[in-house]
Amino acid sequence: MSVLSDLFTALGIGTLQAVMLAVFLAFLIPFFYLLYRANRKGSRPHLRAIPAYDSLKKLMSRAAETGQAVHVSVGTGGVSGPRTADTLAGLNTLEFLADRAANSDIPPLVTVTEPTAFPAALDQLRRAYERQGYPEEFRFDQARFIAPPVNGSAVPYAAGVMDILDTEPITANVLLGSFGDEYLLMTEPAAQKNAFQVGGTSNPNVLPFTYLTMSAPLLGEEIYGAGAYLLERVEHYASLMAQDVFRVALVIVIVGVVIARSLGLF
Repeated sequence: MSVLSDLFTALGIGTLQAVMLAVFLAFLIPFFYLLYRANRKGSRPHLRAIPAYDSLKKLMSRAAETGQAVHVSVGTGGVSGPRTADTLAGLNTLEFLADRAANSDIPPLVTVTEPTAFPAALDQLRRAYERQGYPEEFRFDQARFIAPPVNGSAVPYAAGVMDILDTEPITANVLLGSFGDEYLLMTEPAAQKNAFQVGGTSNPNVLPFTYLTMSAPLLGEEIYGAGAYLLERVEHYASLMAQDVFRVALVIVIVGVVIARSLGLF
């Protein structure tokens, strides 16, 4: 243990980071096993129905019918740090919507606040047009960098999004990623226009806003299913199943600890 402690110290890895690394490495074991089984059998697991994902699959058809764009925000987090998973969920959703928008004349209107998320969003849009065979239709102004966080606050970004939603025609508002209190500000203009709203976040402080303002809300960990529900890739299915394995294991550990303490074993 002292050798590992010295090694982590030399690498600049703290206790929390070491624990997260250990959990991640443990997660890889069931993930690669389930990925191997899924590739070998070629079958897809049954997923429970989530109405928000069904609504997302219809949004670009709604945009084509109305001639109005769908606004997409991938959250206020970046592609590094503790909120990366939420941002990736938003980018997976953007990839799905961009693929369908590439076949129409109504591209999604993407807004970003984190500098690291901006090139990722642009890349998702660019690759979508390339996959559909229309690379010349991609335009850099389809993704807009509004404002970076100020002292950890994304209110300037929310103000910019509010202005866009007020002044530009949109048929739907998609907010999926990491958000804070600014979430409510970004839903009000769309609600005044009676625009359809889909979104979610893992932040427990924002979940009440999500439930009350979204036409089709995604609550908590449901956002991490975006890849499996929308993109339907094998690795996303394997990730969901590995998460279920970890969830069951965690419940077993908690119950075991409670029983052991009740029996006075430690």
